[in-house]
Amino acid sequence: MSEEFERQQSDTGAAQNTANGAQPNVGYPYTEPTGFTQNPQQPSFTNGYYGNGTANQNGANPNYLYYGAPQPQRDKKPLNPNRSKHKKKGMAVFYAVICLALIGAVIVAAIALSKDGNASQKIPDGQVPSATIQNSPTASNTTAGGELTAKGVYEKVKESSVGILVYSSNAYSNTALAGEGSGVIIGEDSTGDYTYIVTCAHVINDGGTVKVQLFDETQYDATVVGCDSRTDIGVLRIRATGLTAAELGDSDSLSVGETIYAIGNPGGVAFAGSFTNGMISAISRPVNSEIGYEMLCIQHTAAINPGNSGGALVNAYGQIVGINSSKIASTSYEGMGFAVPSVTVKEVFDEIVKNGYVSNRAKLGIQYFPASSNQMYSMIVGANHLPSGTVVIQSVNSDSDLCNTDVKAGDMITKVNGQDLESTNVLADLIEDSSVGDEITLTVCRVDTKNNYTISEFEVKVKLVEDKGTTETVTQNSYYNPFGAYGYGN
Repeated sequence: MSEEFERQQSDTGAAQNTANGAQPNVGYPYTEPTGFTQNPQQPSFTNGYYGNGTANQNGANPNYLYYGAPQPQRDKKPLNPNRSKHKKKGMAVFYAVICLALIGAVIVAAIALSKDGNASQKIPDGQVPSATIQNSPTASNTTAGGELTAKGVYEKVKESSVGILVYSSNAYSNTALAGEGSGVIIGEDSTGDYTYIVTCAHVINDGGTVKVQLFDETQYDATVVGCDSRTDIGVLRIRATGLTAAELGDSDSLSVGETIYAIGNPGGVAFAGSFTNGMISAISRPVNSEIGYEMLCIQHTAAINPGNSGGALVNAYGQIVGINSSKIASTSYEGMGFAVPSVTVKEVFDEIVKNGYVSNRAKLGIQYFPASSNQMYSMIVGANHLPSGTVVIQSVNSDSDLCNTDVKAGDMITKVNGQDLESTNVLADLIEDSSVGDEITLTVCRVDTKNNYTISEFEVKVKLVEDKGTTETVTQNSYYNPFGAYGYGN
């Protein structure tokens, strides 16, 4: 028996053996007093006992039980008092011979066991087994078709991926870490003094102090150049040069099913440079922004998590084809991430670097939501046969021309320039195709909660103002609720 086997049985077997008449200091795995049956939880041993090798039906040797088993008791005959001294001497010699024979047998058996199973026995040179580590092929950076392997993609983009740390002041600390995200190095300016980095607007637009952490964990103070909430793109710059810039690819050339990769800092810079893969699920997928506009995004399956915002979506050539912006975070959904296409990123980046915002872009200056997303509004729309795309004004920005009208939060917009809002896209598309200063006519419905929820309808003319991509102060309470506990819905 091995020492390991003894250790396993020392606690569980001792009590049983004592009750069965065995030596209490030996852990014995067998419980039958007249033989032994091997414990089914233990490995089978070919040499389970000492003796002449003849076992009984229980597998035990009738003469010598192994490891403290109770010896079979034999009837003892009374000694003859008339035995001669010669017989006594003869018996003594006989017993001595038997003892020597037994000792010899034990020695022979011990030598045999030592040769077969004793781990401490020295094995002759040349017979010692050895665990050998084979040479593993080194992962290639490129495939036969010219595309990069996953390793090649990572090697190309790892140093252009950075971490974004946002700090805010509060009563407890002057520099409290308020949030973390990801970013991508785009390049240096013409002066060679600054390096510019793109990230998501929602990561950096809260007005806090921002730091950028590079691949080698070096940190730099960053300046916010500008943010565009409409596309969720923000731009930073740091006073540093000689950094590795990313290569932008053409998102318009993407195909559904194409392999893509995401790199960033899920959970913050503690997990900096996390690299995942997936595929393109859809192109130009409309995603509603928090300011009431739709962004056309790349839908993909690469794993992204909080902290990945602002990080790169990369194609098989190591080119940045998108900036990861959002995902469906419900536990009912899996693998539905969204990235701002690189074509949009370039346009917005160039405008922000040049002007601090995206110039000559019109907006109405409100936040709204579909009436169909709220139970009470949906019932009112149906009861009054209003267009199915009717939207509810949630708040009015301070720079909106609507501040000069009677429109207020809680009102519904049903038409624009006389066209029914058969979908919520009608209003957004018209504004997208308009210019700053253009005048539009809105048909507005107001719900009278004090008069059996009747509605009144009126028209307002309003000029579109310039959308600088920032979240403006609202003139109406965003949580205004004309229906009490019903709320607006999402």
